[in-house]
Amino acid sequence: MQDKEDRFPARFFVVLSVVLAICGVLSFYIDHAVSSQLAEPPHEFRYVGGDLKKLVALAEVFGHGTGVIMVVLAVFALDLANRWKVGLLLGTAFGAGLMANVVKFFGVARYRPHAFDFSLPIWDSFYQWFPFISWLSQAELRQSALQSFPSGHSATAAGLCVGLCFLYPHARWYFLLVAALACFQRVVFRMHFPSDVFLGAALGMSTATVLLTYGRLPDLVVWAESKIRKTKPTG
Repeated sequence: MQDKEDRFPARFFVVLSVVLAICGVLSFYIDHAVSSQLAEPPHEFRYVGGDLKKLVALAEVFGHGTGVIMVVLAVFALDLANRWKVGLLLGTAFGAGLMANVVKFFGVARYRPHAFDFSLPIWDSFYQWFPFISWLSQAELRQSALQSFPSGHSATAAGLCVGLCFLYPHARWYFLLVAALACFQRVVFRMHFPSDVFLGAALGMSTATVLLTYGRLPDLVVWAESKIRKTKPTG
């Protein structure tokens, strides 16, 4: 796995995470205009139809837990050399998604665009800080309509993208494109504001990069592979 670590563009993803975070902060000023105009309620994209609309809708799978499992199974079935390293994909995708859910739970509750009254200022989309304090006493906090910030799908898609780039760095741009489509789907179907998506992707990408470069995830995968194959770990 050392060769892949040498080719993994960690610095690229760190820089991209910073760029996405900056775009996320700036997007607070366009959230209202974009999300109020892109789609008709509840989840229909206004300006695109036909096969392009289907492509955008299907891209959600890349950021969904079930989709992650399907990708992992495909790698396991098709890439015999890396089949026991699919733990990297599980760790980066679900680790990134978990971080987004931690922020949702401990950080701030925010209305999703399809549940928000756009006659109000965009800052009113933030319902309550530190929702975990009132999680049990306020039933609305446990509903999906108040779990917009940040986008868990975007974080998961970004984490999966980073994991795939670690295994297959030559296809980096393809994985980035699919992840971008998954993020785009969340905005145009009124599930998230642009800022939710940018910051979710930044969080997911940075989490996955840290897991692969500074964390112990690759070592844990090598250890698990050695146990499965009953061989001594190498590298």
